[in-house]
Amino acid sequence: MVDKVNVSLRNQSFYLDYSRGYENSQDMQHYHLHQDYEILYLLEGEKILFMNGGKFTVKKDHIMFIDKNVMHKTIVNDHKYQRIVMNFRDGFLLKEDQALIMSLFKQGGPLMLSIRNQQHLPFILEKMLKEYFLNKQDSYRYLQLLLSQFLTECKRLLNEQTPSLEQEHVHPSSEIIDDLIAYINEHFHQEITLSVLAESFYLHEQSISKLFKKSIGCSFIEYLNAVRITEAKRLLTETTMKINQIMKRAGYTNHVHFWRIFKKLTGLSPNEYREQEISKINRTI
Repeated sequence: MVDKVNVSLRNQSFYLDYSRGYENSQDMQHYHLHQDYEILYLLEGEKILFMNGGKFTVKKDHIMFIDKNVMHKTIVNDHKYQRIVMNFRDGFLLKEDQALIMSLFKQGGPLMLSIRNQQHLPFILEKMLKEYFLNKQDSYRYLQLLLSQFLTECKRLLNEQTPSLEQEHVHPSSEIIDDLIAYINEHFHQEITLSVLAESFYLHEQSISKLFKKSIGCSFIEYLNAVRITEAKRLLTETTMKINQIMKRAGYTNHVHFWRIFKKLTGLSPNEYREQEISKINRTI
């Protein structure tokens, strides 16, 4: 079992990052997981991915698809690497294209495709990078369309290839903590207590508390609040929903309690946070 798990909580539905190894060549010290789907495109070099008890080599001109709530980590095999990482939530992908998720992310393990000699996929990614960092008023919609186009092209490529991964078996990465985190990430909007988790996973409440402290470094309730407030921040930024609606969507039933936790974790009230984020967007238009 891994000693520690890092959890990535992003308060945005779509995330894109470009990095070169000589700028940031540190390996991941711990396994991590997140609520969104991940696409790793390696432009140069090699990286090693540990996932599902396997060790996989990701090479230049290959794209790796990693399902949400799956524990994994990467280490650098070549510190001259260049890569693009893309993360997106279910709700960011257009409804009519949701079936693409099943084809590319739900295959029981990481899927890797070679895009060597492919010109259209790098071109789409380049357009996505430019649009993401331009951050114009209509960028959200445009990025949705570009993502659908990118995944559709990947699905076509998958139909033409027989995906293969260089895999070595390694000791299983974890036992139960990743399942607990995945459960919370999926059901945070419902009533979740230690007793609910204990009953669902056939564990003692005290055992669950110790697992969270040891593996994540915080208590169960601290993690649950972090997930819920992250979702509230996303909805405050990306939607025009009323605060009371957002409170319920994030899993809270008491307005005063929601306001107190939000203020504690962000330093702002929900209204102040929304005004701040709107102001940031307006300054970039």
